[in-house]
Amino acid sequence: METDESRIKSGLDKVFWLRVGLGILAGTISAIIGSTMLHAHERAYTGLGIVIVLFIISYGIAKSLRVPLPSSDKRKLIMTGIGSYFLMFLVSWILVYTIINPYISVGTVH
Repeated sequence: METDESRIKSGLDKVFWLRVGLGILAGTISAIIGSTMLHAHERAYTGLGIVIVLFIISYGIAKSLRVPLPSSDKRKLIMTGIGSYFLMFLVSWILVYTIINPYISVGTVH
């Protein structure tokens, strides 16, 4: 039988990995949609919008997992995996955008 502590840890681990996956998804979607846009500011605003929307969705999913947190620790649902979420978003956005548009980076090196 699981203790409350192990159920909390298991639930927060699920939230963490959910956010890592959604961060990669947000970066990939931002790169694909952004590659069709001409201006850099449009790509930035689109990427920011996508990352915010998917983070809000991840919070809703985290709440639906019903992690048995005490009311004093409810902030953990927001903070768990937030750094990894944004890091994976940035890395995947840069990687996918570079793969889609290799001529941009190679042309500037020469």
